[in-house]
Amino acid sequence: MLYVDLTYLQGVMPLQKIIEMCDDYGVGSLDAAAIANLMAANTAAVADVHLYCRGLYTLPFSPVPDEIKELTAQLMKYHLYARRLGDKMSDAMTQLYKRLTEKLKGITENTFRIDSGSDTVAEAQGPRVNYTRRRFRQGFTGGLLDDDYPRIGLDQDEL
Repeated sequence: MLYVDLTYLQGVMPLQKIIEMCDDYGVGSLDAAAIANLMAANTAAVADVHLYCRGLYTLPFSPVPDEIKELTAQLMKYHLYARRLGDKMSDAMTQLYKRLTEKLKGITENTFRIDSGSDTVAEAQGPRVNYTRRRFRQGFTGGLLDDDYPRIGLDQDEL
């Protein structure tokens, strides 16, 4: 499933850099092998998006919301750099990936909402509410214990 075409990806990174990241044989253009590498990056990026959106939205997205296009393009950029540079990837790319995964986690936590358009699954679910459970130390009852009365100067009979 293509969420981003080459034209959209060029808005994220220049064509020459795309060719450099995809061209394994030094052809200097997007030949069949380079396009296969580009498609692999797209597949990986879409898989990342689907991982976080599964169960919240009808997948695959149709039409693709702008937020998803931007996330997919940025993830493609990361996957292309990771493919080419591996362990030698810059800190900037690592930070980019962390920011993108935080946005994706925000989708599941409902802090980053995608315009669902006419997606009935997303509309039916509505916002999810996370309830935090308050934890008290073991033995805490929420009130005074019998052995607390002498400390505050009251007899149990006075109550």
